[in-house]
Amino acid sequence: MKKQSRVLAFSVLFLFVLVFACKKDENEEIIDIITSKAWKFGKTDLNTHTNPSGNNSYYAVLECEQDDTFTFKADGTMVRTFGAKKCDGDVGTSKTVNYSYNKESKELIIDDVKYTVAEENKSQLKYVLVTPATSGVSNKIYLLQ
Repeated sequence: MKKQSRVLAFSVLFLFVLVFACKKDENEEIIDIITSKAWKFGKTDLNTHTNPSGNNSYYAVLECEQDDTFTFKADGTMVRTFGAKKCDGDVGTSKTVNYSYNKESKELIIDDVKYTVAEENKSQLKYVLVTPATSGVSNKIYLLQ
C-alpha cells in the first residue's frame, strides 16, 4: 500500500512539474512568432473569428505588393523587401522602419502608426487600423502570412 502511495505521489509531482516547467513566457512566444519568418501580405483571412466588431474591410493588396516581404527583427526594426514587381519606379530594394509591440494592450506600432493585433500565430499575423467613420468605427484589416 505504501508503495502505491509513493508511486501516485511521484506521478502527480512529475505531472505538475511537466505542465508548469514547459510553459514559455508569453512575451517570448509572441516575439518568436513575429520574428520567425519573412511575411507576405495575405489575401485570404485564415480565421475570420478573430475579426473585431464594427465595419471591417481588408487592405486591398496591390499587384506590385504581392511579392514584397516583411521581416520583423528582435531589435525593433522591420525590413520591407520589395519584390521584382515595383509600385514606384524609384523604389529601392528595401525599407527599414521601427516597430514595437505591447502584449498587454495588443498594440503594434509600425513606423509611428498604431494598430491593434487581432491574431498572431505562425500562419497569420492580423492587425487592424481603427479609424473613425461617419457611421461609427471602421476597421482596416491587414494580413501577413
